[in-house]
Amino acid sequence: MFKIKRKRLVAIELNEYIIRAIVMTNQDVNQTVVYEQPLSAGIIEGDSIRDEMALYDTFKNLVDVWGIKRHDVRFFVPDSSVMMKTFEHPSDVVGNKLKAYVEMELGQTIHLPFTNPLIDVYDAKLNDGEATLFAAPSEEVNKLAGLLDDVSLTPTVADVRSLSTIRLLEKLNLFTHQKSYLITDWSIAGLSISIYTPGKLEFLRCQTIETPIKQWESRIVDEQEVAFVYEGDIEEYRMLLIDQIAEIDRILNFYRFSLYKGEKAVDEIIILGDSPEIDYIVNEVRSTYDTPIQFIDDGIVQRTYPNLNAKYIALIGLVLKEAL
Repeated sequence: MFKIKRKRLVAIELNEYIIRAIVMTNQDVNQTVVYEQPLSAGIIEGDSIRDEMALYDTFKNLVDVWGIKRHDVRFFVPDSSVMMKTFEHPSDVVGNKLKAYVEMELGQTIHLPFTNPLIDVYDAKLNDGEATLFAAPSEEVNKLAGLLDDVSLTPTVADVRSLSTIRLLEKLNLFTHQKSYLITDWSIAGLSISIYTPGKLEFLRCQTIETPIKQWESRIVDEQEVAFVYEGDIEEYRMLLIDQIAEIDRILNFYRFSLYKGEKAVDEIIILGDSPEIDYIVNEVRSTYDTPIQFIDDGIVQRTYPNLNAKYIALIGLVLKEAL
């Protein structure tokens, strides 16, 4: 989407309760510095910026504290706004020509439910005449990009969070050819679900977990890490998680019977995320489904990136994205 390449780089993740960053000054991901800053409830609601001035003040302070003034910045398109669509294209339209082709065909052979979209194109299998379009309304993305620019950062790349996650999982060699994976990425207030067969993203959905962010208390573990504790009845929150875990069954059946008429099923469920209840989630998913489960914990990530934890998976993938 944004395509400018510079030297000093910061990748930022922003949601309702935290700002998380990886800062790079060279090409070695293992030499990055990571930061976390809890975010006051109400500044972000869902995927929308509600208090732009408060977010501006927060970022302006962090730019100074983290020493990232005039860095290039990469960030994520809001999960809930992303639309994925497969389209066919002429055989002579490949590589960088695909995006121009989509822009030309918008409103003609390719239709989207919003105007002035930001688009990106993913061509998993070359020369098959098919590619995947990712589109999002421009308003929230441009709002965040403008705010980052106002605090002396240079927006260069806006990526789909699920694609960044998949990029890192591929780097870690966690996929087997021809197997299909249902990837669940759990946060405090949401669940991102994607189905991926190496080379092809087949399904993408973001679901909300209706929990009041103000009931999650942030605690500083050390200078670079924040933990969250629920101040309400944790069993009530866990019931919300159970509902989301049950929804996975509907998606598994949709994939198997609606998309593939019973001829193909998900081979493995992958669990990751920064949810404080991630261990509970893993145990519940294991006890609910017969499908093999793989939990991407710190140990798996640290085989390749010894200084980084699993909650940075998407950000590492964002750093690894080529800025063409």
